Amino acid sequence: MAISESQAHALRVRFQHWDRDHNGFIEWSDMENAVRRLGNAFGRASDAPQRLALVESCRRFWQVLVEHTDANADGRISQEEYVRAFADGVMGDADVFDQVFRTLLADVVRLADVDGNGRLDQEEYTRLMGSWYNAGEADAAAAFHLLDVDGDGFLTLAELVRTASGAFVDDTPLMAVPPPSR
Repeated sequence: MAISESQAHALRVRFQHWDRDHNGFIEWSDMENAVRRLGNAFGRASDAPQRLALVESCRRFWQVLVEHTDANADGRISQEEYVRAFADGVMGDADVFDQVFRTLLADVVRLADVDGNGRLDQEEYTRLMGSWYNAGEADAAAAFHLLDVDGDGFLTLAELVRTASGAFVDDTPLMAVPPPSR
């Protein structure tokens, strides 16, 4: 399937967020480091159930990515491989999206939901975006307000899934995201 320029841009940005060591590849260690950063940001011990669940979700996400993207079987994913895989529909299948990406989002929300109310307030979301995606407070606040579709001051899993599904399955991204500064 062909992807739009907005989808390709969003994928390149997402790739850059995963590739925090800027070596040009996503590797399993990048996923592990993301979980570590997020767990630490929310005070979750390495053996906390929320952190262990997120590690497992990341492992499944990584397996799907490698299976569909690692064209040269080197155990790492280049930006070109990443964008091409999504263009080929790696997350375009609603069942795969639900089994892999929705589960990953749900586990991220559970880890970041410090007060346990099943949704993220702006402070939780800002901390999440800073540790997971290296986003600044202003960018996280702007994203929060765009994602909070019902305007209740909280983000639910459904609101986050709608955005991700729109970007990966339906080609209806909610917002354009500028590349992170290095």
